[in-house]
Amino acid sequence: MTKSFTLKNLKRTIAFLTIGSLALVIANVAASQANAAQAFKYSVALIGDMPYDAKGVTQTPNVIASINASDVTLALFGGDTMSGKGDKCTDEAYPALKTNFFDKFTKPVFYSVGDNEWVDCDRAVKGAYDPLTRLALVRSNFFQKADGTYIKLGAPNSRIAVSHDSKYPEMQFFSFKGITYIFPHVPGSANNSAVATPAFKTYNDLAKDGDDVEYKARDAANVAWINKGFDEAKSVGSAGVIVVLQANMDWEGYARDAAVPNNENTAAFANVKQALLTNTLKFKKPVLLQNGDEHWYQVDMPMNETDGKLIEKDKGSLVENFTRVQTFGSGFNHWVELIIDPRAENLWTFKVHIIKENLDIHKAL
Repeated sequence: MTKSFTLKNLKRTIAFLTIGSLALVIANVAASQANAAQAFKYSVALIGDMPYDAKGVTQTPNVIASINASDVTLALFGGDTMSGKGDKCTDEAYPALKTNFFDKFTKPVFYSVGDNEWVDCDRAVKGAYDPLTRLALVRSNFFQKADGTYIKLGAPNSRIAVSHDSKYPEMQFFSFKGITYIFPHVPGSANNSAVATPAFKTYNDLAKDGDDVEYKARDAANVAWINKGFDEAKSVGSAGVIVVLQANMDWEGYARDAAVPNNENTAAFANVKQALLTNTLKFKKPVLLQNGDEHWYQVDMPMNETDGKLIEKDKGSLVENFTRVQTFGSGFNHWVELIIDPRAENLWTFKVHIIKENLDIHKAL
């Protein structure tokens, strides 16, 4: 009797231990899956249009310090490393920007080129330089050395494998933690297209501005690069795509349709916008466009279409998987944290970081 009871107890004990062990294994697997999902959630810093002028030189270090102290994985810089109205485009300005700006970050930084650092350098106030010589300095200081090796900005991350266009080293893309990042080269000032008064506003205080030979070649390369980046996203199964460029591309057409002499040739952005539309519709997953240019923070969904073609000014059908974020910039030196979470209802969440030291003083009437 005692022996039988002991055997029963032993069997029950073994069964209990087996079930308990199985439960423990299941719990550990669930915890591992939860940790993996949590690891997939991460943040990046969105910045642009800095450091400018005396105010920017003083305040930008506060922005960098805040980003460095945060948990963001990397920083996306949407171009314009200098003012378009005063900072000179000297040979010495470019290595100084790398040392005094990009090298101060303790996170990897990825940079999409703006207009103030090359397109606008033909302005008298900026030194009346040939823009193409300034573009060469942008490339040699921030993207590719004379020996062909590529330059990494901020603190490099060996897990990020970046692809570069062979002719335009500033055009980059990479896939990281489930997101594909694409960096075409789309600056403001009408994308460096040739413009002349009175048909369009110029940007160099002269009757003519821009360079159609340069613009058209780069424009075609931009479209090809965007297509290639989205192909990468589909190939690796990315949950979303982020495209970073500098120009506010006038999605509504208001800048183009403004009265002379303030109307701009924003039709020069049409091919890039169409490439974004076509790829966004085919991708079917969330796409985020980051741009600077205007210096104020804004999040919107500006892409409308009919039969696969862009439609302006609240007409056509809204493309629901396309979001745009416009970053803070000169005069408003703060930053935006983009939280990426594939488990959330919205892949993108934005958190504004207002730098206390950079607050303006306001007086009520």
